[in-house]
Amino acid sequence: MRIFDLKLERLMSEVMTASIRDQLWHRMRQDLMKFVPEVSGNQLLMYCACGRFLPQEFFDLDHLIPQQALKNDPNAVRTNPARPANTRAGNLRLCKKPLRVKGDVVYGNGRNSRKGRFYDKAISRLISATAFQAKNCTDVHIIAALSLAYLAMVAEFGYVVALMRSGLLMREQFFRPAKFRPALPLRSQMLLGGSMPVTSPDAPMWARPFSFGFERPGACTVAARNFGVLVPISRDPREPIATHLRIAPARYKLRPDFRTVFD
Repeated sequence: MRIFDLKLERLMSEVMTASIRDQLWHRMRQDLMKFVPEVSGNQLLMYCACGRFLPQEFFDLDHLIPQQALKNDPNAVRTNPARPANTRAGNLRLCKKPLRVKGDVVYGNGRNSRKGRFYDKAISRLISATAFQAKNCTDVHIIAALSLAYLAMVAEFGYVVALMRSGLLMREQFFRPAKFRPALPLRSQMLLGGSMPVTSPDAPMWARPFSFGFERPGACTVAARNFGVLVPISRDPREPIATHLRIAPARYKLRPDFRTVFD
């Protein structure tokens, strides 16, 4: 009977994951169409880290907080049916197509292998608080936290985050796992963190793994579990943007103004 229950639980998990995967695909494509209308005529999606446009077969469901970190969640949380792993981790459709540089395959499983190699272990150590011990926190941990925060912002606010100038900076930083980009602000090169807070299994942090606080000028504090970073942001993604040209006569001139609002 126990074996049957485990198989049923696994099957239900697979069905739920497939449903989330499909919902995310359609939601992300609808969001991208607002800024790149050309995708409405194909079945492609932009990979928010490198900018490649790829078909659905090259995207997979990714847990933003890695599985190895979720295993350390309190038992009361892990056994809470209202807080499954997908909810506690945060999800995004990310690329699994091999990355090539000058024709050579760099990472055979696209972004996922790069994340596993450079970021998952560092993120898990941050959540376990071992990285905050003396001399343990390195640039690698801070860049891992920044990359996680950037992906969490894309998951929360959509492609507007990736298509800003600040998004370009974060995408470039994603592919530099051990060294800060020169343009990255100094305040984004530090990490705030500590031990995991003691909370109940029904606490909001288990339902919404990331929180966002915008400040001026140009930064968003992204908190995940027990750490936080300042992510540079060109503009508040919650504010409406114009996706068309403004046609208005310039002062004292009877001619249209074709400047765009959104860079």
